[in-house]
Amino acid sequence: MRNIVLIVAYDGTGLLGWQKSCDGDTVEEILERVLAKILQHQVVLQAASRTDAGVHADGQVVNFFTEKSLACETLLKGINALLPKSVRVMEVVEKDQTFHPTLDSRGKEYHYHLVTGSVQMPGERLYSWHYPYELDIDAMLKASELLIGERDFAAMMGSCSPKPKTTIRRLLSIDIERSLQANYCFKIRGENFLYKMVRNIVGTLVYIGRGKIALESLPEILESGLRERAGVTAPANGLRLKRVFYDL
Repeated sequence: MRNIVLIVAYDGTGLLGWQKSCDGDTVEEILERVLAKILQHQVVLQAASRTDAGVHADGQVVNFFTEKSLACETLLKGINALLPKSVRVMEVVEKDQTFHPTLDSRGKEYHYHLVTGSVQMPGERLYSWHYPYELDIDAMLKASELLIGERDFAAMMGSCSPKPKTTIRRLLSIDIERSLQANYCFKIRGENFLYKMVRNIVGTLVYIGRGKIALESLPEILESGLRERAGVTAPANGLRLKRVFYDL
């Protein structure tokens, strides 16, 4: 039995995220159909991240098991020939049978794109949040520093998500890059994340930058664990799973 690992990129526009759903196309379902056609057997996919509807990815990591002897390069070409143009497998490799994309992950990096100009370029509308207000980047950077490390991020968890065993997570870094004065990229790296945690962090930082939330209140918001005290949930289309990290 071979453990095949895929590095997958996708444009999440019009897709319902990673996990299979009865309501429309998902990345998992599309990949399973294509692989079943090529391998002539059903596969069970495991993914490093369950992205939400509308979220994009450059480096989703997925694995499955097969007894077929197709070369990785042949499999790569066959998969991409059948996939829709919105989904692409960037790499196919064979790993040790014990490798698991979620359990072996040492961290993930997400990028979030924000446009604050009065007019958003048409080509950016599907891949960024248009928030046409001036922001205090210094306040956002200071707030970012308060989020780094191991903390209880219950206040940054999606309000409708099932309660996990623990809401303690470790953020490794938050970088905020600014270009053209009006465009921002939030680069957030952590060991693992709660449901909608990245989007809620971005929304909170933006509200601090706008002055809707006081910088000084951020520690109290985290301590409270109350989602309603933090900022808005940033729209899904601005979010991109950039990379998953492993000790390989």
